[in-house]
Amino acid sequence: MDQKKLKRHHIMRSLILAGITALLAYLILSETLSHYLAPRLHMFSYVTLVIMALLTIVSIRQIFVGSSVYDCDCEEQHKVPRTPMGSLLVYGLFVLPIVMGFVMPDKILGSDVAEKRGITLLSNDVRKLADVTANANATAVVKEDAEPIVKPQQEATNQGATPPVQATNDEQLRQRFSNGGFGDFYTDIAVFLHKQSVIELNDKVFLDGLTTMELYAKEFAGKELETMGFVYRQPDFTKQQFVVARFSVTCCTADSSVYGVLVEKEDANKWVKDSWVKVRGKLELRQVDGYDMLVLKASQVEAVSAPKDPYVYYSFEAAPDS
Repeated sequence: MDQKKLKRHHIMRSLILAGITALLAYLILSETLSHYLAPRLHMFSYVTLVIMALLTIVSIRQIFVGSSVYDCDCEEQHKVPRTPMGSLLVYGLFVLPIVMGFVMPDKILGSDVAEKRGITLLSNDVRKLADVTANANATAVVKEDAEPIVKPQQEATNQGATPPVQATNDEQLRQRFSNGGFGDFYTDIAVFLHKQSVIELNDKVFLDGLTTMELYAKEFAGKELETMGFVYRQPDFTKQQFVVARFSVTCCTADSSVYGVLVEKEDANKWVKDSWVKVRGKLELRQVDGYDMLVLKASQVEAVSAPKDPYVYYSFEAAPDS
């Protein structure tokens, strides 16, 4: 192939590399990268940006320096497309996603995706953890030939007495939640949340907080809760129900899952699907398929703007030291 045709291919390849580099730089600088990738993977994007920039420089250099032979012993394995149609097909596969990346608006995941994937109000993992722990505790009791374990609050209720006043001391709270046998991590979060007069289920603690409140559903019944998310409805919901939901992303939006809290309010149907709201109310205990489930009886619902990063992530530091 003559040098003029080869030069045109180098120009096209340089433009493609420059386009990919520019698109990645745009996503990083506009802070929209989190719409597609979890924060813990952003560092890989920064490294990729540097590599792509270097490859673009090398490709641009080839335009001016040119090449008469291949730099490797692969002979014809790295040959450029020989026909216009071949060039259009090969380079079009790279150009199309670049153009789409710049032209198509950034859109966060919403109800349409949630409806297809299903929404988790009571995580299967939570149910499994609760079952396993309950079985382990039951086995330990049988082996020790001890009496069945009954919580003081349950025992008082069974005897018709007034349940004891909720513990306020940190050590009392820890003792109260550690009896569940779910480990220090969830005990710490449970204490952290329960100490709040109004539980703020913010982005940092959203997922671990939901899991904790489901594990200790009876302990959190009656507590005030405030959280934020998008409005999601299923066809079988009543006019007084919607879910305040958030998408959880592990690596990228392709593996996203939906979690939320069921909200009940008389005028719930006035809130449009996918609109973002802040909800505040009291948690109420329900029985669903033999499991305890918390429902938020809302006293306040107000419209808010979607956060810059609309997704939530699991955190190993959900409960800060207090």
